[in-house]
Amino acid sequence: MGGGGRLPSRRARDRDLARLAELLDRAAVAPAPRARLESSDPAVTALACAVDRHLDADLERDLERRRADERFREQLAALSHDIRTPLAGAQGYLQLAQRATDPTRAAHYLEGAEKRLSAMRVLVDDLFTYARAADPSWEPELVACDLVAAVTDALAARYEAFAARGWEPDVRLVKPAPVLAAPDALARVIANLLENALAHGCGAPRVRVEGTALAVENPVAPEDAARLDPARLTERFYQGDPSRTDHGTGLGLAVARALAESMGGTLAVGVASGERPFFSARVELRPAP
Repeated sequence: MGGGGRLPSRRARDRDLARLAELLDRAAVAPAPRARLESSDPAVTALACAVDRHLDADLERDLERRRADERFREQLAALSHDIRTPLAGAQGYLQLAQRATDPTRAAHYLEGAEKRLSAMRVLVDDLFTYARAADPSWEPELVACDLVAAVTDALAARYEAFAARGWEPDVRLVKPAPVLAAPDALARVIANLLENALAHGCGAPRVRVEGTALAVENPVAPEDAARLDPARLTERFYQGDPSRTDHGTGLGLAVARALAESMGGTLAVGVASGERPFFSARVELRPAP
């Protein structure tokens, strides 16, 4: 009698375990639904709950992969557009230059082709820099750097660009300190933040060096602030304007973040809305020993 009473329970347990094994086997090929198994055996119920957690995690990873794949396809489409546009423009101008009989007109067309090829050079340079900085195996050589001097050099190099807009950057220094950085990478990070302010700002930026941090803030038009997604601002190829008429690469902030992180630092960006919306970027670097 005792053995006969234990047999149905053993059969039920074997059946439940077989079901769990089948679910796990299917999950190895494709995400499986949850087991949702309740058993009279506490050990089997605990195992079923663990399997459910495993399957839920698999499903979430699969969904994230799908979302990432979709974003990557969108980014490739955007990149393809950015590559084709200046190439097609340069080709058109070169054809016009070949047909032109007036040397002045031919020179004008060649200048137009050069501008579009320059845009291509910027894109290729940004892609190379981003790929290198995002490579986990790349280790830049870090040395003690003067953050104030690097910011001053970057501002001086863009003096004419700011003057042409009638902007005078508001520069403030609060107990600046030497930082641990790769000089070229540091210069590129600062340059990208200032170029971003020039390209997308609607007023003079505020540049602040505080300790080992650099902050750049610039006012933006309300309509621009409304369409920017702060969570995606440092995403590769992200551009807030879906019309993409400014021929930007969408890599400037992504490059700046990747370079900052490669030096052991961070880059935080955001958009403050309201009556006077503004974009902000703050780079935190490690202090030099």
